[in-house]
Parts: sequence; structure tokens; C-alpha cells
Amino acid sequence: MGRSVTGFSYRYPDKVDRAAAQYRSKKPQAHVVFELEQGDPLDFSVPPCVARAFEKEEPILPVAYESARDALLAVDARLCFATLVEMLSRRDHAEQEARDKLRAIGFRTASIDEAVQRARGARFLDTDRFMRYFIDERKRRGWGRRKIELELARKGADPTTLLGYPEDFFPVDDELSRARSLLAKKRIPEGRAFEKLVRFLMGKGFPYGVAADAVKERLAQSEV
Repeated sequence: MGRSVTGFSYRYPDKVDRAAAQYRSKKPQAHVVFELEQGDPLDFSVPPCVARAFEKEEPILPVAYESARDALLAVDARLCFATLVEMLSRRDHAEQEARDKLRAIGFRTASIDEAVQRARGARFLDTDRFMRYFIDERKRRGWGRRKIELELARKGADPTTLLGYPEDFFPVDDELSRARSLLAKKRIPEGRAFEKLVRFLMGKGFPYGVAADAVKERLAQSEV
């Protein structure tokens, strides 16, 4: 005969837990405790939103342990998908970026896998679409290719998987034009101008060749 759950108790993060979580990659967790008819209580660490939802939907007691556990896991899966959809409604995400955020909240790996699969199937989550938008938007901000690639890598996205990358996204003439635009807004330093301006453009993610050509043009124009 299976184990029976005779009661539930809950512990939610307090100020101490939240303060300690600032130095961790995972947010503070709640605890759902199953009181068993026989044996020691079982403690489940879950996101606070899962604990609150389960508390409102508690199974009628007594209940078989397996049924109570499955009910808790179902809440985790449901809220994981809802959290992902809400996240994607604010902006597109790379898949790995979305997974990392859901993991930091504390959702189970199985719930994350299921949520990501559903979101991909519904076209809510599309890493290629995210990368195209990200590249276009960051180019408008004046970022160069290298800086964009580094930021995408930090988000777990690899732009080299895009069709036509990098030629269709970063034509040399386009990179040079954007570098010129940035320099046109910048005052020429009095000393070591070439070095400082090249370093400025490379800090924006432009390759040395593009940065050097743009700076040479800018300095030549200033001498006319």
C-alpha cells in the first residue's frame, strides 16, 4: 500500500533569504512540506509562485503521496510555461537566455524543457528571430559586429547559425558608414588622436581595419 499525505505546510522566503539570494544565481525558494501518515515529512523546494498556487489548490486529505506529488509538479509545469509566455510578451529571448531565467526562478528542468518545446511549437520562442532583431537594433545604437557577437554569446545565442551571416548583416561598407557616423559626433582628442579614436571604435565592437580606416578619414577631414 502506498504512502498517504495527511497534511501540508509551507515556508516562504523571508528578508534574510532574499538578502542571501542576491549573491546567488538562483532566486530564494519556498518550501512545500508533505506530512506523511508514516515516515518523515518530505520537503519540496519550489518557486514561491508554485507554492502559493499549490496552497490554493491543495488536494483533499488524506491523499496518496504520488497524487500529491504529481499535483505539485503539474503546478510547476503550468506556471513555468505561463512565466515563459509572459517573459516573451515583453521581448524576444534566445532559447538559452530564457532557460537560464526560468532556472534562476527555480522551475524544474522537466518543466523548462516542456515549456520551451511548447513555446517553440507556437512560435513564441524563436532564437533566429531574436538574433536578427538584436543585431538590427544594436547596429542602430552604433554597436560593431564584435560587440554584438559577444553580447549574443552571453545570451547563449550563436549568430553564425543564421543564413547569410555575417556578410548579409555586416557589409564592410555598412560597418564603415556606421563608424564614420559615430566619429562625426565625437571631438578629436588633442593628443594621440588616432590611437584614442581607434580604441573608441573598437570598444564599440568595430574591427581594427574598419576603425582605422574611419579614423584616418576623420583626421584627414579635420586637416582640410
